[in-house]
Amino acid sequence: MLIRKLIIYLFLIYFYQFQAKAEDIKEFQIEGISIGDSLLKYTDLKQIKNNASFHYSSKKFGSYYLELENSDYDGLQIDFENSGDYIIEGFGGKIFFKNNFMEKCLKKEKEILTSIKEILKSNTKYINHGITPHNYDKSGKSVGSWHSFEFNDGSGLVNLECMDWSDEINFEDNLELMILSKKFQDFVNANY
Repeated sequence: MLIRKLIIYLFLIYFYQFQAKAEDIKEFQIEGISIGDSLLKYTDLKQIKNNASFHYSSKKFGSYYLELENSDYDGLQIDFENSGDYIIEGFGGKIFFKNNFMEKCLKKEKEILTSIKEILKSNTKYINHGITPHNYDKSGKSVGSWHSFEFNDGSGLVNLECMDWSDEINFEDNLELMILSKKFQDFVNANY
């Protein structure tokens, strides 16, 4: 428990230090990864082809997942344009909760949300979506708390969510901080 608190505290410090300087979505980083980088900078083509997944009705964008050690996150989902350059258009750091998921996740979400609001208040439009079903789960059984910050310059958005996935969906319950380009967000909205 103490280690998890320390990890979140360190995450907030690093997030605050970097975000206070960022003026557009391409300046945000998690584990050194930014919007506009090539996924090939972090892994090789064989790994991408063997491990990429496609969650959308179109295969224009794929996802690649990295398990992380010695990080504030348990893993990192990287969303890339499925082209020869494999340009990163979105990424999200995930923290998994095994027990008492919603209670623990919502507590951490509140801590992080307070910091993000302070950091991004003049550069974004904040939307609290409340607790809603996730579009990926057509049964409506997967629900989460969801907050978004849309950049005023139109470059993208930051999403923070706690997701309680249904047993039918093979995803782990998690808190995720996502950085998405406008291009990728528009694609997701059109292809869910």
